[in-house]
Amino acid sequence: MKIIIIDSEHKKTYCKTMLEEMPVDGSKTIVFKTTDMSSTSKQRRLSWLWATEVANSGLGQDDTKEDVHTRAKMMFAHPILMREDDVYPILYGAFKESVKAHGNYAKYMKVFASQYISTERFTRKQRAEFLTDFQNYWTGKGVELTDPSLQGLDQFLGYKTKLKIGGLI
Repeated sequence: MKIIIIDSEHKKTYCKTMLEEMPVDGSKTIVFKTTDMSSTSKQRRLSWLWATEVANSGLGQDDTKEDVHTRAKMMFAHPILMREDDVYPILYGAFKESVKAHGNYAKYMKVFASQYISTERFTRKQRAEFLTDFQNYWTGKGVELTDPSLQGLDQFLGYKTKLKIGGLI
């Protein structure tokens, strides 16, 4: 079975060519369906797998997958929300302004990231950007993350760059 998501003129042309080449003998079936653009469960599983791998690596400041995920939300989800959400920058600005007078700014920022930054409302494209940034950052630090293409997940993530596998591109 081959699944093709039509997200470019090139793929659309490819599908038209495939259709034209098919025999008219009832041996092939084509199914058209609307693609769910929300974050997929496969993207979520990969995110938690990578957070576990980073926590187990001994690198960074976080010892649990939950702490890695919280820091990742601030590092990688925050910029996406600042750029693409109309309300988030207002809320973040107000929060930052209200806690800057308190003594433990870092603690409050961690609470904000943990409780108020959510990747659950991300589109598939936003989640792919989040995961790509996460992957690039941690592989750049030498952490070996599971390659999504080895689990058949690359087609669901929207990767357009080559993945590093064992130090090789």
